[in-house]
This record gives sequence, C-alpha cells and structure tokens, in this order.
Amino acid sequence: MNLRTTLLSGPLLLAGCLATAWAQLPSETTRIYTLLTGSELTDDCPICDRIPIVVPLTGTFRLQFIEETPLFTRYQIQDIAFRADTKPSLYQVTGTGTYELGGEVAVVQDMFLDVNITNGFTNTRALCVNADRTVTQRWPEIQIEVGQTNGTETQVYSLKLIAAPALQFRAIIPDRQTGDVRLQWDSNGGQAQVERAAAVAGPYSPISPITTDLSFTDVGALTNHALFYRLRQY
Repeated sequence: MNLRTTLLSGPLLLAGCLATAWAQLPSETTRIYTLLTGSELTDDCPICDRIPIVVPLTGTFRLQFIEETPLFTRYQIQDIAFRADTKPSLYQVTGTGTYELGGEVAVVQDMFLDVNITNGFTNTRALCVNADRTVTQRWPEIQIEVGQTNGTETQVYSLKLIAAPALQFRAIIPDRQTGDVRLQWDSNGGQAQVERAAAVAGPYSPISPITTDLSFTDVGALTNHALFYRLRQY
C-alpha cells in the first residue's frame, strides 16, 4: 500500500488561505510529484555472479515548467529525494534532471537525471536516460525507466519511476456560525484520508474515512485553539 501525505500547515488563524491548484497550463509553473507503488531502484553488477538487487523506491521531486513549443513541453526536475530502505543497504537518491513530453507524430517522453546515489557504503554520481520513449500513463502521471550511462563493470544503476502530482489542499473554509471547517483538495485519482493534529509536528489522527471525495467538513473544529491538517493518500 502506497502512502503519501500532504500537510496544510498553520493554525486556523490562517483560514481562507489557498494552496496551489494543478492545471496543465504554463502559468502553473511547479508541482510536487510523489513516487507510487511500483517504483524501483536496480543495483546491477554486470561482471558479478549475482542477481541484480531490486528494491522498492519512495520519495518526491519537484517538476517545474520551462517552456512549451509547438511540439514539446519541457520541465526541470528539482529536489529529487528518493529512498529505498532495505537491509543491509539504505539507498538514497538526490539530484536534478529534465523531462520532455510531446511529439510530431506520436506522443513520446524523454528524461535525463543527474543524481547522486548512496547505498550506505559508496556514493555514485549517476547520469541516467531512458531508452524507451513510449508514454504509458495519461498526463499528469509519469511512468518511465532510466538507466545509468556512466556505470562501471561492477555497478550500474537504473530507476523505474511511477509518479503522480501529490495531493494538495486548495482551501480551508471556516463557518463562524456553526464552528465547522470545510477542507477542499485536488485529486490525482487516489483515495485520501484527512488527519488532524494540535501541533505541526503531530501526532496526527485520522478524522475522515478513506474516500475519493475532494472535500471534508471537520464539525466543530473552531472550538479548538489551533489545528493542523494533512492528507494521506492510499
């Protein structure tokens, strides 16, 4: 089960604030993406007599719009923070890259990553590109596999990335007469659950069912001095 959380920080004194809504428009310049179930890191040794190490990958990155031409839309990939925690190794991936989507005859995609991969013992700078340009997911979801082009005979990394925009709150709407607070958020097709805490660091407790709805009303919430909300997606 893949879990993702999005935090609406600030007490209810900030009522009425709006988070960024997602649309496929150049004016929406940046969006945080999160890796979904099925994302993987592969650590291979071409000359070694061992099975490649394949581990589930979690984490986030920021996709920033660069430009749109008649054929392609280009993005900068920033703040890559991937993690694969598997004993005895802890893989961590950080860095930047680019992503391009479009085409003249058919829609294709290209990704380049310049990342640093640590496995708990060594640090490796990995330059990764995709060999298969086929688009298999409907935008804004991304599914792509990239392989290291500067690997060695003893170590080559590859990454399978399945990612979607992280859930984001759009609005927090207090009702002073009833004391209720209505929360609204964007969807990326998954199920979500609203959690609440009295402090930004938590602990958080679920206050809504797991739902595909895009809103939830926290009944009587204004009777509390300060509340922090976050979305957990399943």
